[in-house]
Amino acid sequence: MKVTWAGRHVELSEEQTRKLEHEFEKTGKLLDNGKGEAGLHVVLAHERHLHHAEVTSHYHHHDLVGKASDADLFSAIHQAAGKLEAQAIRLKEKWRDAKRAPKTETTIEKVSTGA
Repeated sequence: MKVTWAGRHVELSEEQTRKLEHEFEKTGKLLDNGKGEAGLHVVLAHERHLHHAEVTSHYHHHDLVGKASDADLFSAIHQAAGKLEAQAIRLKEKWRDAKRAPKTETTIEKVSTGA
């Protein structure tokens, strides 16, 4: 999982950058499938007294976006990561449920009778 970030009026130390990457590990496992080809783009902004975090990922022709604002920077990042993770789980469940539908008896009968 490749995490890139951009800061608007925000600078992160190395420890904060590691913390940021650690925050998106679970989402990375959901999106990567172990191949390491998915990527996240994190935009951090500070405006007046609020920190804004926006996380985007392009996954199989779907744009997943999580946005959050909070007075604390890492609270905003955590909320945005949660929203993105929920979208990824919903998308994967949709694909899983669409592929695992039970076969009806009428289709089985047609195949066995050759009709």
